[in-house]
Amino acid sequence: MAFPIAQQPVAPVVKWAGGKKQLLAHLAPLFPQEMARYHEPFLGGGAVFFYLAPLRQVSSLLSDLNEELITFYRVLRDDTEALLDALREVAEVYWRLDEEAQKVMYYRWREADRDPAFQEWSPLRRAVRFYFLNKTGYNGLYRLNQRGWFNVPWGRHKKPAIYAPQALREAAFILRAFAVRLDAMPFEEALDRARPGDFVYLDPPYVPLSSTANFTTYTREGFGLEDQARLAQWCRELDRRGVRFLLSNSDTPQVREWYAGFRMMQVQARRSINSKARSRGPVPELVVWNYEV
Repeated sequence: MAFPIAQQPVAPVVKWAGGKKQLLAHLAPLFPQEMARYHEPFLGGGAVFFYLAPLRQVSSLLSDLNEELITFYRVLRDDTEALLDALREVAEVYWRLDEEAQKVMYYRWREADRDPAFQEWSPLRRAVRFYFLNKTGYNGLYRLNQRGWFNVPWGRHKKPAIYAPQALREAAFILRAFAVRLDAMPFEEALDRARPGDFVYLDPPYVPLSSTANFTTYTREGFGLEDQARLAQWCRELDRRGVRFLLSNSDTPQVREWYAGFRMMQVQARRSINSKARSRGPVPELVVWNYEV
């Protein structure tokens, strides 16, 4: 069984809208060399954690408001082989089906959360469902309607990576080594536990660039402009406490106003969640931080 070297970053295993894998080349030079602890309150795909934690050998407090996401990471960390066994069984069934039967299987798993019995599902079964939907749904999206039901359509992938044992074992190894906390909680609670000397990376759902670009429904509650303004105030509180933070968001006049006084840099990122392929080109994003590099 091949494990990564403890100081070697690994790739994220969850596809997530706005994931930071493509931006690591811009972000990496900004990461502090020393940090007491690492916090990531909008974990998502965890690209920064899986890159930074092994390089800095840092204990990490990870969180997200999305309970299904956190359940998946906990199971991956704490019950890796059981998860892999279950995913292998699901993958073998799915890969044998024709296209129409795959579609039926997808929607059966997708609509499980409409049934009150879903609340009684074991963490393992929920983790399998989460990962299966992440790999077989449209474009790797995670989107909930106002009732809190997952509503991403089927993705029509030829052979999705439902069972990827090496990648999952590597990610599990890093989680066991460095993720001392994995919590489903609001960002305010996560930030309140940051102490002087800690480092926080913030990757909230982005401020929409237009009225038709809004995509903040990773949770039932969404993430609106009031949440964005409250996060900006929390960043000022972190700065007052002596906590270093690095934040990514859309480059808009409003975002620049919220974070006025901090260091800023525009970077170009390729968005991939637009339904029209020609609209997925590079767009400007803003990186904000409060410390000397």
